[in-house]
Amino acid sequence: MKPGLLLSTLLSASLLAACGGGGSSNPAPASNTPTPSNPSTPETPTGPEPRPSNVTAPFADYGTVLNILPPGQDDIGGVANLAADIPGLGDLLSTLFDDLVAETGLVPALSKEPHFDDQLGLYDALVRSEPGLTDDQLGDYFKAAPLLAPDAGNWESELSLDAAGYQVDIKRDNFGVPHIFGDSRRDALFGVGYVTAADRLFLLDVLRRAGRGELSRFLGPADFSFDKDIAVNAPYREEDRTTMIANTIARFGDDGAQVFDDATNYVAGLNQYVADARSGLLQVPVEYVALGVQLEPFVIEDVVAIATLIQGIFAGGGGNEHNNVLLLQALEAQTGSKDIACDLWKDLRHGTDPESSVTTTKSFATQSPPTLPDICPLSGELAGQFPGAVMFDAGSFQSYDPLSHAPCGRPGQPECPEALGNVPALPGTGVVGGLLDTVGDLLGGILSLSFLDDGGQALSQQWASLTRQLPALWTREHSLSEQQQQQAMQRIAAIETGIQGLRDGFPSVMSNALLLNAEHSASGQPLAVFGPQTSYFVPQLLLEMAVHGGDINTRGMTFTGLPYVVIGRGPDFAWSATSGSSDLTDVRVVQRCEPAESPAHGEGGYQVNGQCKPFDVIDEQWVARWNLASSTDPEAVGQNEAVTRRVIRTEEYGPVIGFATVSGMPVAVTRQRSTYFAELDTALPFLQASRNDVHDVQSFYDVFHNTTGSFNWFYIDDRDIAFFHSGDYPQRANGIHPELPSWGNGQYDWNGFIPQQAHPQESNPPRGYLASWNNRPARDWWAADAHAPYGSAHRNDILDVRLQQLVEEGSVTRARMVEAMGDAATVDLRGQEIVPAALALLESAPVTGDQDSAIRLMQDWVANGALRRDRDGDGNYDEEAAVALMDAWYPLMIDTLLPQITAVEDVDGQNLSLMGRDNKPGAMGSAYNNGYYGYLERVLEQAAGTSASPYRALRCAGSNDLATCRSALANSLNQAIAELGGIASMDSWNVDETQDQIQHRAIGLASVPAIHWQNRPTFQQVVEFTGHR
Repeated sequence: MKPGLLLSTLLSASLLAACGGGGSSNPAPASNTPTPSNPSTPETPTGPEPRPSNVTAPFADYGTVLNILPPGQDDIGGVANLAADIPGLGDLLSTLFDDLVAETGLVPALSKEPHFDDQLGLYDALVRSEPGLTDDQLGDYFKAAPLLAPDAGNWESELSLDAAGYQVDIKRDNFGVPHIFGDSRRDALFGVGYVTAADRLFLLDVLRRAGRGELSRFLGPADFSFDKDIAVNAPYREEDRTTMIANTIARFGDDGAQVFDDATNYVAGLNQYVADARSGLLQVPVEYVALGVQLEPFVIEDVVAIATLIQGIFAGGGGNEHNNVLLLQALEAQTGSKDIACDLWKDLRHGTDPESSVTTTKSFATQSPPTLPDICPLSGELAGQFPGAVMFDAGSFQSYDPLSHAPCGRPGQPECPEALGNVPALPGTGVVGGLLDTVGDLLGGILSLSFLDDGGQALSQQWASLTRQLPALWTREHSLSEQQQQQAMQRIAAIETGIQGLRDGFPSVMSNALLLNAEHSASGQPLAVFGPQTSYFVPQLLLEMAVHGGDINTRGMTFTGLPYVVIGRGPDFAWSATSGSSDLTDVRVVQRCEPAESPAHGEGGYQVNGQCKPFDVIDEQWVARWNLASSTDPEAVGQNEAVTRRVIRTEEYGPVIGFATVSGMPVAVTRQRSTYFAELDTALPFLQASRNDVHDVQSFYDVFHNTTGSFNWFYIDDRDIAFFHSGDYPQRANGIHPELPSWGNGQYDWNGFIPQQAHPQESNPPRGYLASWNNRPARDWWAADAHAPYGSAHRNDILDVRLQQLVEEGSVTRARMVEAMGDAATVDLRGQEIVPAALALLESAPVTGDQDSAIRLMQDWVANGALRRDRDGDGNYDEEAAVALMDAWYPLMIDTLLPQITAVEDVDGQNLSLMGRDNKPGAMGSAYNNGYYGYLERVLEQAAGTSASPYRALRCAGSNDLATCRSALANSLNQAIAELGGIASMDSWNVDETQDQIQHRAIGLASVPAIHWQNRPTFQQVVEFTGHR
């Protein structure tokens, strides 16, 4: 694994210092709008009315729950843990022990915490488990997750806090999981805050800045992706976050007051830890000392910022109607026919594909509108039937980027914001010359530290020797050999690689869930194996805890920075979620105008309800400080960047994302999200679940219906399993086409949200199971405007196949459920869904000897499950030749069989395809959520005459002729075989398994080893209850 994402930042900060440098129950969406005119800080409420506890026996545990959350509970790897991964930390450590320790007053952790990575091996081992897993073997792959009383004993550590008017006991088990015990709810929430800071302090700081869209202010100019995302989708002023807090209090009565009270107590716990750390009483992650930044107190607005980030990543859906316009116009230009263009667009959309995998087979044609219009948007009938729909002029749309950055601080450049001053010019002079000269001297310090073994010292010495020559790259460049120059530059390039693409480490969806009805289990009780798939980080984005106090009695995971367990268990029930991706965001078009009093910002205004209102403009600047990860170009070393965020907002329809013309009239294009300006509202269901308001299926529906974001929620107790698809889905006005932009002029506004009964939901389904992997939630529930993966081949098919088999087997155990999940976690969806159709078509006519050998190879692989699995741990996939052929063949299939789609992959330099070609295995773990899988499967079946739901216009190799399709397919196979070296070398066909491996992306210095690829949840529960309150 690469060095930590922040290594470059830490090195530069250290060295500069050394050198002297410096819910559906919500009201109508109109309430979810900015109020920029002097919002006031919310008054502290008197507190919610006392409630009777829903926990009849506070520490009762009515079943068996196991879970896993790699790599471990602790966030501090300690400097000692870094030596093998990042030799050459002397430059960092010298600074730690000299200038910066004294400057910050913080004490860095130098030793690895005991539970930093002790769940990683359990998680990784499942992929090598042998068939026939039994319940008593599950402890080899999961840990027990009971609800324990404070006197349960065998605690690894115990801490009693009596501070700031709070009293709480924090006891940690043998995996370091904190069990928090308070006499009251407020005490327990204080403990939650304290534990979160103890286990995820630096990550908290990263997330609160990322949620504000100001991560570059913290991490420097290497990566602006998070800041761009927030500026486009959730641009708020700080006073807006304060307003959201006040709105939540007002909107939900006693529950709103309780949310505020909980957040207040949670932040108090965070700040108690901060105060203790700033007093030198506690160790802090080494990143703080290395960066030389102050550890600042937390505020409730930080919780709002982090909630904004989570909502934006995992809970959204829709908001890309403008891309449909661009795609339709491109298809018309390419085909020369409006009708063919519309048919192709509908094929690519998979809006209501009848063959798509669904979580409930019940019909829910209950969105607004209930069904997708069949009209061609390019036809002249659009305006008459859908007067609220907008097709902007071809070629007129220009996206708007509210975030920009430019060099600052050097002679001839503008001054940097925030009074940073100038950085001397390069090469070889001023602060950078001193910085580079100092690196070599500082590196030697690490060699004397006793925790390094001989290998670590030798490796460090190599880095030290190389780094001492770095100044020569700028001052005496030609005196170094080319090899020496290359080695030095490679060192900096390796550091640079680590920090790039932090945003890319976050998936856009999360998953999965397998639940089985009681009648099919060995015990007669329902079974579940489920959890969120949130990629992999060090420390983990998720955090586990058990919380007890007042009416709280729960255990599970939370996202770092949120005060509640969001997925977990109560005494007799458990719940989980997958991302829903349904349509709660619409693109609006507003007519531009000039207000009578032209605003100073110069952006003019927009027409709404007959008035010209000025745009609201957020105009802010900050500096992204240079670090060694920012650039390897000698001319750019030391170069700071001035960042400008200029957001243009409307009060009613959200932020501007672009500009266009409609019949020549200038318009702005905006994005209206139902959860915009209501980021904190989604706290309500987690408040209710924490106090065990959930006790049966109906109460589960009632509670999780209050989730504002788009999620699929799952429930299990000792009798029932259930599913509910949540989200604030708008009731759209008549005249709106849900796949196209709509006018934002006051005539086509939303009218609240669809009611609870209209949401897809089901309990104890007749087919015997529930399965979800970010698929379509229900039959006839149309896909969000530009969400195309809901075709005939989806990764949820992998779960369907295995759960159907379990229903047929009967007497299913927890271990058998885990085995099915673990098997699914290594399936190559392309092998399961596309290859059978491809082989059937090839064998419909004579094949060559080489083709026959390849066909038999792939048939055997498919019969064995089409797995990418290295069960014996020898570093090679068990059926490696087949995997290698699959990887080589798939892109060639696309190029030869789907010319109608590849034609829109580059339209004037823009890829207009509705999804990527292949969501292949890799460092994030999650794979096969979207890709051309359904397109390929269906065009092959169409050519063979076996498709149950043929496309309108999409054809195999662009032709209706079977022979043409088969010939193109055979040619793609021949080419794949040739690329691998021919059939004669089949035994040497190989796959670099390390390219598939899961890499825990570091948010800090520490790292952990890569593990075998698995397509499974990051936090995962195995559940079987045997009793009930």
